[in-house]
Amino acid sequence: MIRRVRLLIGISVFWLGLSMLSDGLNTLVLPSHLLKFTTEANRATILGLLTFGGLLVGLFVQPIAGVFSDRLRARWGRGGTIVLGVALLLAALLVFGFTRGIVAVFFSYSMIQVTANLAQAAQQGFIPDLVPAPLRGTAAGLKGFMDVGGALLGFALLGQLLVGGQIVSALIAIAAVLVFTCVLTVIFVREPQQSFFPMSTRVTVAESFHLDLRQHRSFAWLIGSRFLFLLGTYAVGRFFLFFVADRLSLDPGQAAEEAGALLAGLTLITVLAAPLTGWLADRYGRVPLMLSGAALSTLGVLLLILAESSLHILIFGGLMALGSAAFSGANWALTADLAPASEAARFFGLANIGTAGAAAAAGLFGPLVDWVNSLAPAVGYSILFVLSALAFAGSAFSLHGVDASAGELPSNQASPV
Repeated sequence: MIRRVRLLIGISVFWLGLSMLSDGLNTLVLPSHLLKFTTEANRATILGLLTFGGLLVGLFVQPIAGVFSDRLRARWGRGGTIVLGVALLLAALLVFGFTRGIVAVFFSYSMIQVTANLAQAAQQGFIPDLVPAPLRGTAAGLKGFMDVGGALLGFALLGQLLVGGQIVSALIAIAAVLVFTCVLTVIFVREPQQSFFPMSTRVTVAESFHLDLRQHRSFAWLIGSRFLFLLGTYAVGRFFLFFVADRLSLDPGQAAEEAGALLAGLTLITVLAAPLTGWLADRYGRVPLMLSGAALSTLGVLLLILAESSLHILIFGGLMALGSAAFSGANWALTADLAPASEAARFFGLANIGTAGAAAAAGLFGPLVDWVNSLAPAVGYSILFVLSALAFAGSAFSLHGVDASAGELPSNQASPV
């Protein structure tokens, strides 16, 4: 029992650092940094296009990094790739901290995406490598707890550190958490020794992105469903600070603090719900939980159109938070079920097309928000929420192509925890 708990914590804790980085950087640090040299008329457009380009780079990198992790696993384990990724990531954060101007910010932001995806590609292989299928929902729930816990930590801490408009202290906090969780991962996870070594570590782009749609049809539909659900989620989160500033009539400093507090509250809801939804995914099935999550998120985002106070935003956003916990835990568990054991990191890298692709595509809503707001002030955010609701509904529809039982093949069974 102690060994099982140690392993589950070890394979999950690094998500705390990765999530603090991604959610904190994209939702608070980067928008706050851009406020210094953008105007109200173009800030959503610049943020949207900058994150679109940077996250697109990360989307391209992760499947390739996943192949490297799969092939080097026998030599230095997943942990070795994570350590390498964190070391490079710290250098990228240092460069980002000294950037001034949109072009410099874009290149340093892209460096962060590349190095973070290198570490994440290895991290994603732990559940299919080490956790048997009947426990993957529970493991995914704990992963979600750490994942959203990192976002909670980021929103609560970074919102306070950014009140003065300085990003250096925020970046130091992110770096410290990344190093700490990386060390815990190396200490807690004991990967089994493997007697085989791949004949070659040469990786081609075509091989990294190859997916046989006839053999892995359910996996492809699952990626599509993940993309649409996260597109709706990221579209709201990406412009949340600007929405709060506009709806509550706050200046930039106040908006960062208020948005951070609200996001912390919403994330706390997801943190508390994640372990339960993971258990429910093991007990009642992955697809029913994903459908429930899509329904809750659709309702919540439509109600945000009516929000007129911080309390309204917290209540309506809370429905989205519950929906996110239900969908994400079940989706992660089913991804682990469907990923071939010998190519777990590569397949999770392909699944990341749904994640990073959605995060990148969400930025493209920025020009639309600015354009609609120029015609009718504040209406741009209402249009954004309607489009997010359509994305959530499309995610639920996409699940009709997923055969959940396909993940129960004996070849996918990992060694018992």
